[in-house]
This record gives sequence, structure tokens and C-alpha cells, in this order.
Amino acid sequence: MKRIATVAAAAAAAFTLFTSQASAIDWEHDVAIATTTSSPGPWQVEGNIFVSGLFASNGDWFKVNDLEADGESVFIMWELRNDSGVLVRGGKIWMTKGKGEGRYQNKNFTEGYNLKWRACAGEYGSTWYDAFTCTQYAYTEV
Repeated sequence: MKRIATVAAAAAAAFTLFTSQASAIDWEHDVAIATTTSSPGPWQVEGNIFVSGLFASNGDWFKVNDLEADGESVFIMWELRNDSGVLVRGGKIWMTKGKGEGRYQNKNFTEGYNLKWRACAGEYGSTWYDAFTCTQYAYTEV
């Protein structure tokens, strides 16, 4: 009986270890600096009066544009999930050049995975942002 309890405890510990490691990711933080892209599109677009974001699955390019002179930077927040819905990558792409500017950032995503993203305004270098400035979430398969 004691042996069964030991085996069950070991199995539970291994399950906890593997599931916690699988769900832990290192969040990526980029600053978009490219002024051109090699992607011909088509572009998926989300926008509002503060910010616009674009994504082209042909080449995995993002573009983020600052539309408001409010002293805040703009960014794209994204998550990549596998076929089982497990989060495998995620991050933010910042654009810090100011109103009227936009920049591109290239990523390399695993084909067939699902991407969720939106654009927001916030304070560069911090985790603060005003959700009121964010676009709707966009979803696409890459």
C-alpha cells in the first residue's frame, strides 16, 4: 500500500513539473525600427483613434502606427498558441517614434499555429497601458 502511494505521489509531482514547464514562456520584447517590409500582404488591420496595428501572415510581419500626440508609445501585444491551445510564445512590439510614425517588426512563427494580437498605447518600459486605447483582438492562423 505504501508503495502505491509513493508511486502515485511521484506521478503527481512529475505531472505538475511537466505541465508547469510547458506553460511557462519567456515573453519577447521588441522595438520596431524597420521603415519598410518585404511582405506583399495581404494585411489584417485593427485600429482606433489612438493606434493602428497590422499583421501580414505572409512573412509574419507586424506594423504599429501612433495616431495620437499623447506622450505615450504604442505597441502590439501578441500571443501564439499551438493546435491544443497551449500558449507557446508571446510578447510586445513597441514603436516609440511618436505621432504620425509607424514601424515594422518581423517575427518567425510556427506555421499552422494561432495568433491573437491587438494594438495599444502605453508607457514604454513599463507594464502600464490604458485598455481604453487598445484595438479589438484580431485572430489568425499563421
